[in-house]
Amino acid sequence: MTRGRRPNIEPSVATNLHLPETVRARLDLLLFSELEGRVPKGAYQRFFLERLQEFFTFKTRDLSPQLGLAPGSCIVRATPEALLFLESYLTKETP
Repeated sequence: MTRGRRPNIEPSVATNLHLPETVRARLDLLLFSELEGRVPKGAYQRFFLERLQEFFTFKTRDLSPQLGLAPGSCIVRATPEALLFLESYLTKETP
């Protein structure tokens, strides 16, 4: 029986990403740990996985027409269910 690390259920694949220096500096400041004195191991991966999950989960909708505002002035980002609720709530006629 071999010992060692168990393989990940979902293997990861290396991705090379080039960012502008200013963006990378801001990201480093955001992820920096005072305790460790550096950006912790795995912090970049967690950050980008969270952003990707948000991208794939949340949808964007312009609710300006329902609010009687100029187009593009009330753009909302939420789950599809929340957007449906908001749209139905805003389009309900008040007695």
